[in-house]
Amino acid sequence: MPEQIPTAEERWASWLLERNRRGTRVVLGIVLVLYPLFGLLDYIMVPRQVLPVIYGARLLVVLGTIAMYRVTRSQIFERHWPIISSGYVLIIAFIISMMTMIMEGLAAPYYAGLGLVIVGTGLLFVWPPRVVLGTHSLILASFIIPNVLLEKIGRPIIAGSNLAFLMGFAVITGAGQIVLFATQHKQVLDQIALEKTTASLASAHEQLKQLDQTKSQFFANITHEFKTPLAMILSPLELLLAGDLGELNAPMLTTFESMFHNGMKLLKMIGDLLDLSRLEESKLRLNVKEQELVVYLRALCDQLLPLTQRKNIQLAFSSNVETCLCYCDLERMERVFLNLLSNATKFTPPGGLMKVTLRAEERSVTVVVEDDGPGFPPDKAEKLFERFFQVDMGGTRRYGGTGIGLALAKEIVELHGGEICAESPGTGARFTVVLLRDRDHFRPGVLDRRGPARDVTQGQRGSDLGLTDFAVQMSQRDEYRLLDIHEATERRISVRDLDENQRPHLALVVDDTPDIVRLVHNSLRSHFKVLSADDGLKGLEMALRERPSLIITDLMMPEIDGLELTKRLRADDRTKHIPIVMLTARGDLKDRVAGLETGVSAYLAKPFSPRELLTTARALVQAQATTADLVMTQKMDSLEIVAGGLAHEINNPLNYLKNSLARLRIDARILMAETKLTDTKKLEKRVNDLFDVAESGIKRITATVELMSSYGRAGYSRTLRPYDTFTAAREAVAMVVPATRRSVKVHLELPGDGTVECVPEELNQLISNLIQNAIEACPEENGVVKVSGLASGDNLVLRVKDNGPGIPADVIARIFTPFFTTKGPGRGMGMGLTICWRVVQSLGGTLEAKPGPGAEFVVTLPRKQPGLRAAS
Repeated sequence: MPEQIPTAEERWASWLLERNRRGTRVVLGIVLVLYPLFGLLDYIMVPRQVLPVIYGARLLVVLGTIAMYRVTRSQIFERHWPIISSGYVLIIAFIISMMTMIMEGLAAPYYAGLGLVIVGTGLLFVWPPRVVLGTHSLILASFIIPNVLLEKIGRPIIAGSNLAFLMGFAVITGAGQIVLFATQHKQVLDQIALEKTTASLASAHEQLKQLDQTKSQFFANITHEFKTPLAMILSPLELLLAGDLGELNAPMLTTFESMFHNGMKLLKMIGDLLDLSRLEESKLRLNVKEQELVVYLRALCDQLLPLTQRKNIQLAFSSNVETCLCYCDLERMERVFLNLLSNATKFTPPGGLMKVTLRAEERSVTVVVEDDGPGFPPDKAEKLFERFFQVDMGGTRRYGGTGIGLALAKEIVELHGGEICAESPGTGARFTVVLLRDRDHFRPGVLDRRGPARDVTQGQRGSDLGLTDFAVQMSQRDEYRLLDIHEATERRISVRDLDENQRPHLALVVDDTPDIVRLVHNSLRSHFKVLSADDGLKGLEMALRERPSLIITDLMMPEIDGLELTKRLRADDRTKHIPIVMLTARGDLKDRVAGLETGVSAYLAKPFSPRELLTTARALVQAQATTADLVMTQKMDSLEIVAGGLAHEINNPLNYLKNSLARLRIDARILMAETKLTDTKKLEKRVNDLFDVAESGIKRITATVELMSSYGRAGYSRTLRPYDTFTAAREAVAMVVPATRRSVKVHLELPGDGTVECVPEELNQLISNLIQNAIEACPEENGVVKVSGLASGDNLVLRVKDNGPGIPADVIARIFTPFFTTKGPGRGMGMGLTICWRVVQSLGGTLEAKPGPGAEFVVTLPRKQPGLRAAS
């Protein structure tokens, strides 16, 4: 059976027993010494006739005390120690009280012996309060009661003094004992709790050590296992990129390059984790050789210079010596130097300066890497080298990473017996590495005696060696070694598509990771033109300027994060309607809720499915278009309410204008008949032309007013009837061309019957709008408009084409959007083409705008409207 652990109260009871056992033995020893010695005092003070009685009492006490030693070691004492220890003290006190009765009673000087008993009891015993009160009360009673009953008072003043002092001893000592009992009880319980806590901490410490060893072993095992599938991924990708498996088009090449790049990045992370696990287990070994650092660092800086120049950063190297020999593991130290250089490259702004300085002394060498970037808070200098710590750890962090680079660098430098430190003197950051140049300072336990083969573990299967060799070879390539610096200086985001302006929608991607932007671009390129911004403020600026159909944003970004970007977009009337997709690695419930509460339309977590992203994007844009159409329909319906009033207000002055113009024509004819000017015919032609222009404008206003009156008339319904589209086109040309007062040639190709079922007033407005737009788009000279029509089966196709500059490809997808116009201020409200599109849609047809030399609008209408009432 398992050993039962005593409870706290059991521990306290055991402690109390042992404490009072020791107290009892001390009392016994004191009594054996003092009790016989006080016999000398008896000889001086006690009358001779009672001296035998007192000596006999002292002898009995001595014999009883000797016997008590045996009692304290018995089980009886363990079970009844309060009664035995208290009873022994009371026996001593009773004998002293008997001596006072033999002598002067309450005034006897032997009362002082009772005081000694009380004080000794308080000092040597830890009793429960009930035992303290009972014992001290009985000691006092043994002195007072017998002497009072026997009237052994003695001198009253001395008796009163004795009683006062004796009672004072009892009260003070008893109170002290009670307080001591409570204090000792608390201390023992606290000690027990402390012991339990210490034991728990020790157990937890052992468990943590074991868990840490297990974790380190797990990291070591899993990183080796990761390298096998990574090699199987990177090796075929390398063949694809080399063209050994066939030629790749540009999108495929970009995708495979991104895959290969990220595979190397994962391989590098695995190497860092493996080294961390080795450091924790003190298994990381150094392959130390004598190295020439000046030549090495100068060559490294030369190698990095083309990369830093992509970001317009100057990189300078300087040394106070021509050569500097130093014993070190150059492969490990290269990781330190490259980590410091990659950090400097990340934080140095474009146009900045980075410096690498080597200072050699007799016994040491110092390498300093500094930049003129923003630096870091001085109080973070030590934390920089802690694992997983980063200066910008919030939602607006600019640079990614695992936060183990500097921690690993510090471990490697200290393994070399050197030092590394960081400082930020106002602006910029400076990292200093100090190494000892000799070999003698290396501890024997850190040296690798087996050579440079680092990554082959004991017991590794032979079939895996080829894959491991591939990983080792990959880690020695320049693109792997300089991966972080390549990322920090990469300026290219994604390849622009030649036909991207033909896409119907525009998507804005706001993300500070170029690989993610490229992936989103590849996912959406079939339906969207994609623009990108690498921080929240740039994204906000581009959204306000470009007015995209869709915005895809990360959550954690520089400047402002995705939530703040969403808030600002939703607060602006120009962008509050744009769908927003939050695409982030933080997919927790609270992050999703925060995004949706802020106004995000959809939330996708990384890694994401490109097909899911495309489907979500298309659904959001389609829903937005449907919503816009509903809103437009409601607005157009609302216009019908005011159309009647507007028609009435316009109709009266229009009648005045028509009547006045008719009267003016009559008067002009009379004037022409009476005048004798030689150029009468020329003047007559000019006046008639002006009248024709005025009358064409009046006819157009009249038609519009009639249509507005119809819309505003109570009980109006759209009545369809057969109407000749080709005749309407000819009449529209005859009316619009004079009204525009432009010398444009209009060619009509309208063969056959162009009859369709429609609302004639609406169709007239459609045709006249298209013809007028075409005429106005033509150049001032040599303008040509071609209006052609063809009845084909159940459909009729009408085309209106001009020889103007055409429609820009980047706006063709928005040409039918309400209030969108490419004309200058005061030349239109941007509603004409929207109304045309709605007229065609109401008849079940299509209206298409085609780019190219000149603009061409193609109207396709069904000739009959099934299920609708048509008037004959």
